[in-house]
Amino acid sequence: MATLAPEGSIWMQAFNDARTEIEAATEGAVRVRVFPGGIMGSEQDVLSKIRMGQLHGGGFMGNAVSSICPDAETLMFPMALRDYDEVDLSLEAMHDHLAASARNNGFEVMGWTEIGFNYAYSTKPIGTLEELRGTRVWNVDSRTLSILFSAGNITTIPATVTDVLPSLQTGALETVFAPPTAAVAVQWHTRLRYYNEMRLSYSVGGIFLSTAGWNRIPAEHRETVREIFDRHCRLLTTRVRQSDAEALAFLQQQGVQPIPASAEVRADFERIAEEALERAKGRIFSEESWNLLKETVKELRGS
Repeated sequence: MATLAPEGSIWMQAFNDARTEIEAATEGAVRVRVFPGGIMGSEQDVLSKIRMGQLHGGGFMGNAVSSICPDAETLMFPMALRDYDEVDLSLEAMHDHLAASARNNGFEVMGWTEIGFNYAYSTKPIGTLEELRGTRVWNVDSRTLSILFSAGNITTIPATVTDVLPSLQTGALETVFAPPTAAVAVQWHTRLRYYNEMRLSYSVGGIFLSTAGWNRIPAEHRETVREIFDRHCRLLTTRVRQSDAEALAFLQQQGVQPIPASAEVRADFERIAEEALERAKGRIFSEESWNLLKETVKELRGS
């Protein structure tokens, strides 16, 4: 298996803990080898190697998740989920549906890993939709966010993740998006002055095995392997949430000022998200998955 997660990160710690437990629980009948830190290339490279049989699976944190499980994009649609309660309930309610979506693409879900809620960070105050439009906005590599920006008439500028920091330094970019832990890890906070407290979208990752890799596991051990991976992914989610809370506190300590998300601004973004939704349903994810998500969060919101 392969992942972009670097050795020593909380994601690789979870991988290593799961590997140790799997090998012990199966008395060595199942052995797991993990290539960390992008050794096997980009996530698309890893997917290609899985299809060629050179790898059996991996941990994915980017757009590769939507290639493996298209309906996972439902969870990542802008403004779809507001808090962790909605995330947890939705993942449980959609568990079987998402497993089927992945299986249809030749993968088995071992567990879902939290990447976190994406916030907008900027060098200028962005308290309104108009203020966002007035900045140089990063064209983040996200199909759902790209549709939102298009619906909201927000002009964006393409840049790779590695080019974002120098672009912030030169002023070529003024607004970027990421979960807090990621924003701190790549040092963006050193060039940012503000972040909007509105949770713009949610990002999810996962550990997946190809059907061929899954079938290599002796039948009597398959559910043991899945249960162990799933449990360690859930433990990881708790750590990611703590890390994000600490990262937000750190940003403020470094002088990055929070801008409250007003009800009016949320309503503006929910309006353009509704427009964007019509471009996404049936193209990026199924209408069935969207309806399942909306019914789930409706239980919590009471509407």
